[in-house]
Amino acid sequence: MHKALPWIARAALLFAVLDFGYIGINAILNPASMAANSTLAAAEAAGLTNIRVGFGAFHLAVSIVALFCLATARVGIGLAVVCTFTATAVCVRALGLMIDGSHPRTLLLIQLESLGLLIFVVGFCAHWRSQLRRP
Repeated sequence: MHKALPWIARAALLFAVLDFGYIGINAILNPASMAANSTLAAAEAAGLTNIRVGFGAFHLAVSIVALFCLATARVGIGLAVVCTFTATAVCVRALGLMIDGSHPRTLLLIQLESLGLLIFVVGFCAHWRSQLRRP
């Protein structure tokens, strides 16, 4: 099992690259669809640009950092960044639930983000355990 730990960590980081990259690229290329999926109205050009930046640029940046960390064998750092980003999103979404109330889309997103966080934490723990076992 200990030989699989580095691969579990890498797989979790690769998932982050793909997940955040997909969200970022989709938001940059199709901000109106992203807005509609999030029940936002972006009627003006500035609103679409804000969606490109708010949804697209930040997610794409996390994907690029995760890819760099994966390519340069800094898996632990990449997973720490991804865990921090995702945990912050989950906490802010939970705060939004408390302040703004429940909405089906919010509940779906908090479930998906929590699942992603679980994957990233498992990957981080696998990386950490594999580092402890190194000779």
